[in-house]
Amino acid sequence: MMASEISLGLMELSVVRELTNIGLGHATTSLSEMTGRKFTISVPDVESLSLERIPELLGGCEAYAAGIYMPIEGDVTGHIAFLLPWPSVRSLWKMLLGTEPCDPSEITEMDASALLEIGNIINGSFLSAIADMTNLAMHSTPPYLAIEMSAAILDAIVVEASSKDHLALAIRTTITEAEGSLEGFFVYIPSIGGLRHLFASLGIAEAA
Repeated sequence: MMASEISLGLMELSVVRELTNIGLGHATTSLSEMTGRKFTISVPDVESLSLERIPELLGGCEAYAAGIYMPIEGDVTGHIAFLLPWPSVRSLWKMLLGTEPCDPSEITEMDASALLEIGNIINGSFLSAIADMTNLAMHSTPPYLAIEMSAAILDAIVVEASSKDHLALAIRTTITEAEGSLEGFFVYIPSIGGLRHLFASLGIAEAA
């Protein structure tokens, strides 16, 4: 079945949101411990969409953005990614480092390292939450960082994934700290077979 023919109902989206809230709760704790500052991470909404629509979340195909992504291996294969539009990337650097580059050409090794670490924490916390609740074996591979036009980030994320058998679950994420807030998107891209396996393990028959 084509990914475009798959749609998730309110129950499935509610389950994804609950898994995300649990995972991001763990991520919040880790971020606070790492930085010594208080962060909150909320999940305003969750939606399912085709892979081709991911750049829309980031301002369009030619808009600059950052993506920290990793393939998933085990019982449920796929990809996970934390995506940030360029203004949000700069806000996050300001929160973490006190300064931010004006454009991608000014990014330092420290900037890239901080962003990769944050994305790794968020992605890893989400994956651990799913594995714990479903008792499925799920293993992440080392994360990759891309800072470029959103269309190029999409290509990098799904280079090994066919749009015909994968569906993106886009989770709008708001990160708040004393100095302000920013919006990003956590994107979970399981194979259709893996998605059904995941829901079955939670007692949900399958995505329609």
